[in-house]
Amino acid sequence: MQTASNGRPPSAGPIKSPLDFGGGVFLVGIGLIGLLGGYDLPFGTLSGIGSGLLPRVVSILVAVFGLLLILQSFLAGGDQLERWHLRGPVFVLGAVLIFAMLIRGSTLTLGGFAGLPALASIKVPPMGMLVAGPLSVIFAAFADKDTRLVEITIFGIVMTLLCGILFKELLGLPIPFDPAGLVPDFVNHGYAATKTAMGHVFAAIKSLFVR
Repeated sequence: MQTASNGRPPSAGPIKSPLDFGGGVFLVGIGLIGLLGGYDLPFGTLSGIGSGLLPRVVSILVAVFGLLLILQSFLAGGDQLERWHLRGPVFVLGAVLIFAMLIRGSTLTLGGFAGLPALASIKVPPMGMLVAGPLSVIFAAFADKDTRLVEITIFGIVMTLLCGILFKELLGLPIPFDPAGLVPDFVNHGYAATKTAMGHVFAAIKSLFVR
């Protein structure tokens, strides 16, 4: 008798890989939520990228990968669905909430639903990508119980700097990086001077080839 990769017999129904099917449905759902959430954001053009371009592209790609997984679940045998654990979804979705609350600031209201009065309101100041990036990466990494804090902290800082260079500098997206002013002035001045010097270097190189 044939068995799946986990040693269990394959599914007898049309779905040969329930694990792939479930994962595909989940990814399609995430993609649709992303598209609905960023529906009102301006898409922009190739010469002027809007704030809605990246969320829509990522959401579409996630949904497409989900559809491919669903198609694969009907064609190739695979694993059965295992018991679900809350650790992964709690930390991953919690990281998204942390990033959303800290990047531009937000107000948390306790209560105030189903006709009940609000019990308390907590205002979270805008911290920008400088704080939201590493914290969300670190929090999401704890979805794996074997996560090492030092390694993931270094990874979160490096990824935040790379994202800042990509989205803030290269793409020019209006993403707040350090609205709280946590970076010392000498670092900001040094970065500005380095960026200006690099601009002069690129301009000089360009002038050599463009006459």
